[in-house]
Amino acid sequence: MDTVIEVAAIDNDQMLLEGMSTWMAKLTDIRLAATATSVTEFLSQTGPARIVLLDLNLEDFSDPVANVGLLASAGFTVIVVTVVPDLSYILATTEAGAVAYVPKTTNLTVLADVIRSVARGESPLTTEHAFWLGRDDRPNRPGLTPREREVLVAYGRGMTVDAVGRRLGISPTTVSTHLKRAKQKYAEAGRPIRHRGHYGDRIREDGLGRERLLPPD
Repeated sequence: MDTVIEVAAIDNDQMLLEGMSTWMAKLTDIRLAATATSVTEFLSQTGPARIVLLDLNLEDFSDPVANVGLLASAGFTVIVVTVVPDLSYILATTEAGAVAYVPKTTNLTVLADVIRSVARGESPLTTEHAFWLGRDDRPNRPGLTPREREVLVAYGRGMTVDAVGRRLGISPTTVSTHLKRAKQKYAEAGRPIRHRGHYGDRIREDGLGRERLLPPD
C-alpha cells in the first residue's frame, strides 16, 4: 500500500478548509489530517502531519515570518498558501524556511503536485513563486551570473569542486573561479561566506536552486 501524505492547514477561512478537506478526500495519496486557525493552536495539537499549508495573513495578526520560523524550528515543512502576493513577505518567509509558495488562485491540481514534491524532499517552484523571487532586487542580493548560480548551488549542496566540474562539463579550475567570484559578490553585498556551510546557507536564504518549475495551471 502506498504511503498517504498527511498534511495540516492553518487558515481562518472555514469555507476554504472545508472545501480543501472535501477535495483531498477524493485523493488516494494526500489526506488533510489537521486544521487550525493559528500557529499557536496548531502547535498545541498532536498528529501525524509534518507538512503544513500556512496562510500568510491570519486573523490573530501574528507575524508571517515568525509563524514560518516557529513551524520550521518545530520540525514542520511549510508551504505558504495565500491570496496576498506581497513581495516582502514572500521573500522573507522563503528565507525563514518556507519551501514553497502557492497562491490561493492556483488550480488545486498544482497544489497537490507541490505537496507531493515537498513530501519527496524537494522545494518546487510555482510560476508565481519564481516570478516573485526573480523580482528580489534588494541591495544585499549579489548579481550572480547564471553559471555562478549553478556552481554555487551544486557546491552549496555538498558536491566537491571536481564533482561540480563533471556535472557542469567545466574544469575544476573554472569551478573554483566561479566560486571565488560568487564569494566576492556576497562579501560586497555584506553577506560574506566564511566557511563551507555558508554556501548552503546563502542558496537557502536566496531561494536558489529550486528543483523544478511547476507548470502554470
